[in-house]
Amino acid sequence: MNKLKKELLNDKNTIKFLEQIAGPIAIDVVKIFKKEALSPEMISKKLDEKITNVRATLNSLHYRGIACYKKTKTNNNLYEFLWEIKFKKIIENIHIQEIKKYKKIEMDINSKSTHDYFVCPKKCIEVPFEIAAAYNFKCPNCDSSLEMVDIKKRLALQKRKLKTTKENIEKLEILLEKIKDDTKGYICE
Repeated sequence: MNKLKKELLNDKNTIKFLEQIAGPIAIDVVKIFKKEALSPEMISKKLDEKITNVRATLNSLHYRGIACYKKTKTNNNLYEFLWEIKFKKIIENIHIQEIKKYKKIEMDINSKSTHDYFVCPKKCIEVPFEIAAAYNFKCPNCDSSLEMVDIKKRLALQKRKLKTTKENIEKLEILLEKIKDDTKGYICE
């Protein structure tokens, strides 16, 4: 399991995903968790990070079901929140994201293969032939002449992206089968 966690947390897609949903310290926060539950204060000390940043990160991860907490009473009759990370949930979230990406690329391939597209040289817009004709082949934003997109080149690139995304989905599905999640008694969603 530790080998799988290390592999997961060193993956550039995982790092990018965690930073997108929970901010720049998300990967560091997640990496701190080994087997024991941690309080935000403990995480803050270990990372030498402000407690507010740690709490904000944990809350963002909690929103996605990745960070789970357990509320316990201390000897002083105060509540302490102990957090756990559901590594399987990280994979599930990335898996969902990759499936959406795959479908989007697939739709783009289908759309681009049936229409001619025109693009502004300054990258303002990209539109199908009908809309480009309505604009008299001029960009409505900067008045540059629209240029026809090399569809064969674009489709080849999109097909490579589709293949890579499919491979990522398959890898994630294998990881989902291997990772076990045994957090009990925690509030996750």
